[in-house]
Amino acid sequence: MAPLRSLLPLTLLAGLSARAQVPVEPPARNPTPDESWATPAQVESSSGQGARDEQGWNTFPGATAVPEGEAAAGLPRLPEVPPMTVVDNPPGARESRLRPVEPAGPPAVPNRVSLLGARTVGAGRVAAGVSLGFPVVSARVAVGVLPRLDVLAGFDTLYGTMNELRLGGRWVVLEGGARWSVGVVAEGSRAFFLRSASVEDKGARYLSGRRNWNVMPGLVASFQVQGARTPRFFLDARYLVSFDTEPLQRTPLGGLPPNLVTTSSWPVRVGAEVPLSEKTSYSVSLGGDVRSGTEDAAFMPVVSVGIVTGL
Repeated sequence: MAPLRSLLPLTLLAGLSARAQVPVEPPARNPTPDESWATPAQVESSSGQGARDEQGWNTFPGATAVPEGEAAAGLPRLPEVPPMTVVDNPPGARESRLRPVEPAGPPAVPNRVSLLGARTVGAGRVAAGVSLGFPVVSARVAVGVLPRLDVLAGFDTLYGTMNELRLGGRWVVLEGGARWSVGVVAEGSRAFFLRSASVEDKGARYLSGRRNWNVMPGLVASFQVQGARTPRFFLDARYLVSFDTEPLQRTPLGGLPPNLVTTSSWPVRVGAEVPLSEKTSYSVSLGGDVRSGTEDAAFMPVVSVGIVTGL
């Protein structure tokens, strides 16, 4: 009996040592909830809510589509997106998206005020203009007395060495609507020279081609490009007859000169009136004078730039 009592403590120590060597598993992080207390209906409701939560996480907007095999395993499959197609925009569609479309304003009022062309200003209306160039500086006024007839008045100066007063008229003979017209123009002038002919040598008379009295009949035509504010081109061709009341005898022993000597020339001008507004335009004129007088230049170029406006 005594030996058995002595072996009992040793047996207990061996059992405790063997139990200490067996690994003890840690408790699960998410142990299965104890549902023994719940009814079957509550357990089924809890399982359905979990399935819905799992389905909601897999079907939130922007979820990545899964292959067919995973879809068969219970994961959702997103619908296929149709391929994008390129649609050709009509001309100007891109510009309309980039820039706001401005509301259309009232149409521009056409400019019909012409001083250098054949078109008259109209009864009761007035047009005026100035031009700077070579050889003369000019100022003009046109007053409409009839729908097709204007009275013209002007002043030319060769920078003070020759001053000329002009008076005449313009009559429209043919007119093709608002685009073209042909007219007859005639002007007479009285010129005053700073120096007398006896002391002048290739001065104001030589450059201007004018003498004491001058008459200039001719034809003028104008053509305007289609549009309200388009340039209006003109052609002015005249025949100038000058009456010299101060002729000189340039040759020795030539005798006394006659009291009146006439000379002739052909002034030709081409140019344009470019509208800036309803009544105002700037003008450009080029041309020359072909002369026959022995004391004049055979050809004298002419150029001028100015402005024309309606009053």
